[in-house]
Amino acid sequence: MKMSKNVYLGLAILFLISFIYSLFDTRTTHELLFWEVNIWVYRFFRLAVAVLFMKTYLDKRKDENVN
Repeated sequence: MKMSKNVYLGLAILFLISFIYSLFDTRTTHELLFWEVNIWVYRFFRLAVAVLFMKTYLDKRKDENVN
């Protein structure tokens, strides 16, 4: 399935907003994929996914400009 590059940008923005929102969360743990993890592990996961989607978007945009 081929996704539009804009979908990756949208997902990156959503995960970035989720990361920023988690900074205001006062809990010390959060449930991540059925496990209780430290809130900083959860925040790092959200930030890493946002960076991954942003990198994918930028790579697709670069490939589109080259062709």
